Amino acid sequence: MDILNFNYSQFESLLFIFSRVAAILMFAPILGSPQIPAKLKIGLALVFSIMIFPVVPMETLPEPRGLFDLAIHISTDAIIGLAIAFAVRLIFTAVQLAGTMVDFQMGFGVVNVIDPQTQAQVSITAQFHNILAILIFLASDAHHLIIGAIVQSFDLINLAQIDFSNVTPEIILRYFSSMFVIAIKIAAPIMAILFFLSVGLGLVARTVPQMNVFIVGFPLQIGVGLLMVALAMPFFSLVLQNQISEMPAKLVGLMRSF
Repeated sequence: MDILNFNYSQFESLLFIFSRVAAILMFAPILGSPQIPAKLKIGLALVFSIMIFPVVPMETLPEPRGLFDLAIHISTDAIIGLAIAFAVRLIFTAVQLAGTMVDFQMGFGVVNVIDPQTQAQVSITAQFHNILAILIFLASDAHHLIIGAIVQSFDLINLAQIDFSNVTPEIILRYFSSMFVIAIKIAAPIMAILFFLSVGLGLVARTVPQMNVFIVGFPLQIGVGLLMVALAMPFFSLVLQNQISEMPAKLVGLMRSF
């Protein structure tokens, strides 16, 4: 293939590939961060598109009949890329949700920082968990799984025969419910200890009314919560690695639903 001498049909095929790859890279975790320049993302998307162009089955790419048909297929490719990137990003959303639940239980619910990836306000523990998740994600070579999913999507999804009606609300609800399950798994050990601590402080307040439980309980909850965050880090890493190992199967299931 001579990349400098594309015919019109090859250029259309490259355009379809580029729209899907660009959508994934623009919204995928880490690479989708606003801190990374848009020009760099577009350049990476173009390089990836040219690299995978020779291995993409041409029969999975449509032959548009006009400008309107071309725009429809490009938009469809972009939606597919967004869906794949969204499925991966749900893991980091679950991590931030778990940290937020822990912070509310500790009393850090009003202490927020700016997340550089999403430009949204998140709690301190959520941001700490998010940074750890990024490091584990990169150390596990999960970014390679995203690249593999890009290539695999062209084998599993036939753009000429795609039917979005197969993407039922049950599939969307399944992914959302799994996000909450992951968040509860991560936050459960810390929240359980803080719950029993609150119960103990309540018993103390009933038996010793003279003691100001609020003054004693607030720093105690913070200290115990921070200690449990540190002790639960191996469990957090284990849960996240399990989710990363299951990510290829989830992405394949999502791509087969189109």
